[in-house]
Amino acid sequence: MTQRREGRQEVRREQRPSPFARLLRLSLFRFTYEAYYELRYKVTWPTFEEARNMTIAVIALSVALGIVLGLVDIGLFQLFRLITGG
Repeated sequence: MTQRREGRQEVRREQRPSPFARLLRLSLFRFTYEAYYELRYKVTWPTFEEARNMTIAVIALSVALGIVLGLVDIGLFQLFRLITGG
């Protein structure tokens, strides 16, 4: 902000930053504020049905992968026993 004094000299008044603006300079507070802002206004949260369906899909894929890895483990163990003669 500038003010005119007598003559043509301009004097600049210093503006103090608000307490909130000062806090934004602190990296931890800025990170927290930006994380909150992003979660509140930019993230599209799934509906209950979408979350339920995705959870069921993750559980089903985990069980299927566990079965496949179990079968591979049993097969490799049998191969090891065949090779070692045990």
